[in-house]
Amino acid sequence: MSTPSPPSQTPSDDRSSSESHNYAPAYPESPGLTTPLSPPQMSTVPRQRALSQGQDSHPPLRSASTSFASSPLNPNARSRPGSSLSVFNRLASEDATTLSNAQPGQRGSMILYRLAAVDDMSVLHPPRSTWHNRDSIASTSDSVFSLSSDSKYPSGLSAHSRGLVPYAYDPDTDNVSEDDDHLHNPDPKDKDEGAGLWSSRGWLNVGALALLIIALLSLFICYPVVIYYQGNARNQQLAAENSRVNNPSENIAQPPNMFKMPNLIDDETPESAMNRTGWDGEEYVLVFSDEFNTDGRSFYPNDDPYWEAVDLWYGATKDQEWYDPGQITTRNGALRIKMENKETHGLPYKSGMLQSWNKFCFSGGYFEVSVTFPGPNSNAQGYWPGVWTMGNLGRPGYGATTDGLWPYSYDTCDLGTFPNQTFPDDSGPPAALRTDMGRAQYNYELSWLPGQRLSSCTCPGEDHPGPTPNKGRGAPEIDVFEAERNKTGAPGGIVSQSAQFAPFTHDYLFDNSTSDKYTIYNPDITVPNSYRGSAMQQSVSALTDVPDDMFEGSGQVFTKFGFEYWAEPTAPGNGFITWMVNGNPSHRVAADAMGPDQGPDGTGVGRRIIPEEPMALILNLGISPGWQAIDPSTLTFPTEMLVDYVRIYQRKGSENVGCSPDNYPTEKYIIDHPEAYKNPNMTMWRGGVPGGAGYSWPRNGLVSGVRLFCTVSDVRSRTRSTLEAVNAIWTSLSTLPIPFFLLSTDSFLSISCPLLSHAAKAKTFVV
Repeated sequence: MSTPSPPSQTPSDDRSSSESHNYAPAYPESPGLTTPLSPPQMSTVPRQRALSQGQDSHPPLRSASTSFASSPLNPNARSRPGSSLSVFNRLASEDATTLSNAQPGQRGSMILYRLAAVDDMSVLHPPRSTWHNRDSIASTSDSVFSLSSDSKYPSGLSAHSRGLVPYAYDPDTDNVSEDDDHLHNPDPKDKDEGAGLWSSRGWLNVGALALLIIALLSLFICYPVVIYYQGNARNQQLAAENSRVNNPSENIAQPPNMFKMPNLIDDETPESAMNRTGWDGEEYVLVFSDEFNTDGRSFYPNDDPYWEAVDLWYGATKDQEWYDPGQITTRNGALRIKMENKETHGLPYKSGMLQSWNKFCFSGGYFEVSVTFPGPNSNAQGYWPGVWTMGNLGRPGYGATTDGLWPYSYDTCDLGTFPNQTFPDDSGPPAALRTDMGRAQYNYELSWLPGQRLSSCTCPGEDHPGPTPNKGRGAPEIDVFEAERNKTGAPGGIVSQSAQFAPFTHDYLFDNSTSDKYTIYNPDITVPNSYRGSAMQQSVSALTDVPDDMFEGSGQVFTKFGFEYWAEPTAPGNGFITWMVNGNPSHRVAADAMGPDQGPDGTGVGRRIIPEEPMALILNLGISPGWQAIDPSTLTFPTEMLVDYVRIYQRKGSENVGCSPDNYPTEKYIIDHPEAYKNPNMTMWRGGVPGGAGYSWPRNGLVSGVRLFCTVSDVRSRTRSTLEAVNAIWTSLSTLPIPFFLLSTDSFLSISCPLLSHAAKAKTFVV
């Protein structure tokens, strides 16, 4: 008997490509190993058992099975091989039966193999090559008790722990839904147990989202708002209006060394100065202060939030000095304005003027300063120190802005708004044509003013700052003081404390008939000023002696000056001004003292009102022969005027700071007229004249005699509702049998023009 040749270690290559794809490798790689498993040793037990029994090596013949299915381990077989030494009857395996009993349309099962795991107890030999020992005693194929390595149920004789485990695969089982396990149950009922609409997890999610939204809102809304207001603690009203209006067309960066004050009230202001009781018995609170305690401050344009030193010649009063910003600084706790007899721009002196124009303004209140005067002693004659206020529509030193506005404080549509306060044909009134209190340089005429430019007679559509065209506006002036040597011939210095008004009464008189209208508090040191005005202004003034030790060369002791005033637009008769020197009231003028000047001897003007305009502050040291004769022998240079502090108080509950309040706006008007408000060389508002700023003079709609200053087209330019009302009245009245109403529509409107103007002023007709 021949010995069988050993099995090949390499799979046979004589197979079709389709078979090759279904061929399992003889030596599969074990997972996690980089080298294949060693080929298993073929068992020789069946062969040895057959030889020992002396049986024939050829198995008995049997018929081939019709339901033969090739094994994946021997895909080239076409039929079941015969077993020459089998001692058992061949029985069909369960798998063979299953495969042979497939119904039509049913997919057949197949035998597949998988890599044995540890739990499979190493019951399978690794696959072998396609060579099989067919001469064994037992069946090598389909018998139930197969001993060969390619049997579905091996005997477990392998000495190896890993291999391929055969199993039957039925494709139909893929159509059956897989049982869900604990981790892949799509509808776990236990997850719904105890859950409601507002579970703890839901609350947590909603809370997290809410916190996120709040955080985002705080970051992008609340935080910028807080930073904005912290950075604008100076006072929002001024920061929004005045700083923006100043030099509106210029884009000049703020210098890095610009002096900054955290708010309107200086931190250095003592607590005792935060409140005061006014002479009117009202409680006042501090709304602005500057203690000037920081040394080296500069007041060039854009250097300071509230102040600006001007660079110009104040030609309106024929001053002998040039105002230079370099002449003003702070040192040793005081503001210092220095005057030098140094020729500058063709003028013999150089000094300084400090203004808060368009940066800080106030309406009503108490203005107090503490100052020392220049000069060696109280007999110095020629200096013109001053602290005063002016309505913000006029910029001091810029003549075009004050043309037709200074010193008007008037809100009546009458003859007082006309040039020279006379009729257009110069026929009167007599009190305006000549006054015994006039001056020869003005031909003894009462007024040389050009008329109120922004009067309550302004025609609709004309250039007017508002709030309505029929609101009289101006640039009034109230002086804290203007200092000079005593004019009476007595030794010592005095201060003039006054308010300037326009239009004028006859002979510049005011009503001082009762103490309620005019009061001098201490006649020993205060007397009424004999100067009551000229063709350029009417003045209500008094003169008060000042201490000798307040001058630079005689002690330089700070002395307080101020004024308290109240203006009430709804009740102008309640207004007043009270001046103060060295802590005591000096004199007082009430609104009724500036009442109408009617009658045959009067000028025909109405009430001049206590200023209601927002007022800016001015501090300056000038010198002019127009103020008093200059005596150089009594003067010393350089000399300084010192200011210890500036403080503004207002009635508690009636605080009103800002240069463009709603009822007296100035911002847009200033922006719209840059040539006048930026060029000090412009001295006239109109164009076509030397020094003219080039703007038109608003038309005055008042009718005098038969002359109409506001044309029919002006009336028709009023609001449509007004025209409709006029037309309705005309239509209804034209049906009446009265000759007046048979006039044409144009005639009716022409006659109605002054009526409409006066009705609008009386607020009985909406215009």
